[in-house]
Amino acid sequence: MRRLFAFVVAVFLASAAFAALTPEQSNWVKQAERVDRDGWIYLYANGGPTQRGFQNGYLLANDIRESIKAIKHYMEYTTQKDWKFFRAEVEKVFWPNIFPEYQEELKGIEAGLKAAGVTEYDYIDLTVFNSFMDIAWYYLPWLGQQQTGQGAHGSCSAFIATGNATRDGRIVVAHNLWYEYMFCNRWNVILDMNPDKGYRFVTQAFPGWIFGGTDFWINAAGLIVTETTISTFTGFDPKGVPEPARIRKALQYGASIDEFVGIMVERNSGAYANDWLVGDIKTGEIARLELGLKHQKVWRTFDGYYTGSNIAQDMAVRKDETSMDYGKMDSSPVGRWARWQQLLRDNYGKIDVDWAKKAEADHYDTFHEKYNLSSRTICGHVENDPLGLPEWGWGPYYPGGAIDAKVTDSDLAYTMSFHAKFGHSCEVPFLVEPFLQAHPEYKWQLPFLKDFPSFPWTRFTAKGFRK
Repeated sequence: MRRLFAFVVAVFLASAAFAALTPEQSNWVKQAERVDRDGWIYLYANGGPTQRGFQNGYLLANDIRESIKAIKHYMEYTTQKDWKFFRAEVEKVFWPNIFPEYQEELKGIEAGLKAAGVTEYDYIDLTVFNSFMDIAWYYLPWLGQQQTGQGAHGSCSAFIATGNATRDGRIVVAHNLWYEYMFCNRWNVILDMNPDKGYRFVTQAFPGWIFGGTDFWINAAGLIVTETTISTFTGFDPKGVPEPARIRKALQYGASIDEFVGIMVERNSGAYANDWLVGDIKTGEIARLELGLKHQKVWRTFDGYYTGSNIAQDMAVRKDETSMDYGKMDSSPVGRWARWQQLLRDNYGKIDVDWAKKAEADHYDTFHEKYNLSSRTICGHVENDPLGLPEWGWGPYYPGGAIDAKVTDSDLAYTMSFHAKFGHSCEVPFLVEPFLQAHPEYKWQLPFLKDFPSFPWTRFTAKGFRK
């Protein structure tokens, strides 16, 4: 009876909130969809900028509130700057350089939040939230006001393969996200965006984000895109377009590798400098765009593979825009690069979705030449590594690493489908209590540091393509 009463009250409150919407807003919400599944939140949003923003803000309101709280705590602790400072800088430098379409969408998210009763955040807060990586890791160092060692992060491991490298000759893509566990437990939205202009896309995002950030994308024009950031990168152009707006535009309006590259390069701010791995399922061609601020280079092929592990491939980018020691074989980026080469070379011609899932769970440490949960493995566990990850400012046993995995191929991408797993691919969970007992220096991450279980692999397909 208590459960029934609680359910009735929840339905009543939801109905009351829905009834408070205008007829237009009610219609917007009816067109959207939210489904919670295996650790993920699937969100379908559609229409013009205000409509799709409202759907995002309204249906994910509490998730957005809690996510911003976690990011606020992280940014203020690691940069020694308060949220008021971030708001002022974003309003002055970032907001004017965001395309008007996405300014309108962010304001739509604010409207959805307020309609759902979350009134403490506005579109500037949402822009800080969407841009926190650009701000903390690129803009603040450019200002000369970074207070800690947390400079430009490298993050993620990925590959893209095609032609003779894969089992059927078509494209296969895999990616896992590496970041702090304290906020990555909320980086769990599968955003299925069907805008009124441009191409539909699916990506993985935070609640309340207009872009992916992981980044793993499929768009309706046949592009598959993923990335890995460049460790120790320096450089920022305050007149450039923030990365969230550029990548969103590139996937919403790009139909080819050339169009994707053109949008990403134009007015590049230098922030969130990446190796972008791009595949076009219409042609079978794949590419790697290494996008620095001073230097950009594109590699393309119909036969082979490219990998990402947070190291620059272009000698000019290495020399002029990074400070990493590329000969340091015990570093995480170099160790993971070496392991990708072993795996992809040894399995050339056999690569498919099932193989990629297993590769994402790989624990072989090339430096120690053994299987070992560490920062040098594809499925990363920095919390288990006495070296930490100094390239990113992470000390010994830092609570971070690979928090998910996504895999797709040309056939799946044709129906805007992919397989995703939330949590470590290897099934090893992160447990807070024993970790903090052993490493109390990380208690500053409470109350946002939580147990991180491993969920099952789940197939997601964009609404309308499902059988």
